Amino acid sequence: MKYLNSLNHITTSSKNISNALHLNPVILFLIDNSTNTVLSENQKASSYFFHFKPCEDFKRTEPIIIGQYNGVFGCLDKTMDLNNFKQMHFMENGLSNQIAMYLIQELSQSSLEEDVENENMVFALGNYLLKLMCEQEQLGDCLKMGISPFQIRNIHKYIEEKIDAPISTGELSRIAGLSVHHFIRMFKRTTGETPHQCVTRFKLDQAKELLLNTRDNITQVGMGVGFDNPSHFSQLFKSNCGISPLKFRKAYSVNYLTA
Repeated sequence: MKYLNSLNHITTSSKNISNALHLNPVILFLIDNSTNTVLSENQKASSYFFHFKPCEDFKRTEPIIIGQYNGVFGCLDKTMDLNNFKQMHFMENGLSNQIAMYLIQELSQSSLEEDVENENMVFALGNYLLKLMCEQEQLGDCLKMGISPFQIRNIHKYIEEKIDAPISTGELSRIAGLSVHHFIRMFKRTTGETPHQCVTRFKLDQAKELLLNTRDNITQVGMGVGFDNPSHFSQLFKSNCGISPLKFRKAYSVNYLTA
């Protein structure tokens, strides 16, 4: 998705761009005032602000002021006061770092107005940071509503891969990247069942498959879905399916061969 429409203004001072904030623009900043930055004699201090007009389908009620400050990605508020800089870890990765580093080096030695390649890179960085920001907002919305479909798929895949072993709710919460308490609440809200109920359902569905399509005895079937105690497996099966594993096999398996 394209987020930026046009580059309206470039400046090395935040004061020269703050008057346009009422238009709710996108501001990209690249600032490097760190003491460990050594500039050669033909370089100037690195401080750039780029005023973009966002695309029509990317409507915002507030200006977006994002970029890199002393090697750290984040945002500024309307005051554009660096003391209020807020770091955003999700914006920092190999690609964003590489583009920002390249631009700061190039812009400190050349004029952006005379360099189309640099201008294209500025668009690329601004668009990429907005993409990361929007993805983070969507993730936040998903967490408010419940577990995302992507997380659900990963959880189901993990259960299927570990079907022959005990699976704890703590293991599943780590896959979702949530605390156990929050995970249980969000999982229930999303799926209508608790994580424990989900694991049990998967295991019993697999047990039914084994009962109908293999010659394994009840103990072997139970162990095949992570239950070392045959009695516990039989009780759990009966309480959930309304019938014992053996009666289920006899009632529904047309291919079962007795020993």
